[in-house]
Formats: sequence, C-alpha cells, structure tokens
Amino acid sequence: MSCLSNTIVTCCGTKRQFVQDCVECRWLVFNQTPAIIFQANKIVSASGTIEQSSSTSGMTKVDVIFSKGGTTIKTFTLENQQCLAFTVVGFDTITLRGNAPSSLESASGSFSLTPRYQIF
Repeated sequence: MSCLSNTIVTCCGTKRQFVQDCVECRWLVFNQTPAIIFQANKIVSASGTIEQSSSTSGMTKVDVIFSKGGTTIKTFTLENQQCLAFTVVGFDTITLRGNAPSSLESASGSFSLTPRYQIF
C-alpha cells in the first residue's frame, strides 16, 4: 500500500511543503546479521509501527536501529510477539539486528512507516 499527500506547514513564519508516503512490508532477520528494511536518499522524519510476530527459540530480541549517515541516532528493542509504535526525527536508514549467535535462528514480522520529507 502506498499513499501520497502534500501538506503545507508554516514554521516560524516560513511555509514549507512536505511529502508524506506510506511504506509497509514484512521482514526477516537471521542471527546477528544486520538487515536494512528502509533507506532513503534524504533525511526523513517518520511515525510508524513495527511488530515481531515470530522467532525461533534462540532469537530473544531484535534491535530496531535508526541511523543518519551511518551514525545511530535511536535504538528500540523488540521481543517476540511485541509491537512498537514510534516517531523518530532526522534519519535515513532503519536496520534490524537479532541477538542469536547461530545462523539457524531467525525472527520475522512486519512494519508500517509514514516518512515525511521536505520538498526543496
């Protein structure tokens, strides 16, 4: 599903136009191998949800890492059957990383993201 809308926002007397999209997908991570689930070509602010719907017994948590230019700005941790709602400002990548040492361990889930970015 995708959606697109234009919104004029007035901030400190300056009008700024923002674009808003909607991104939804399923994800799967194995062991401690990082998996990028979202990457933008510009800095965004976004709200969304992420759910870990299932995992093998050795995968007890998955870190949700928001970064900007390779630098981590915010990390959340999900456990099995947990859902998280978030709003994060100023990132360009979301990466997932599990905590299981074995390549036989995995976790899966879904996420929905509403990124907003400024039109120049």
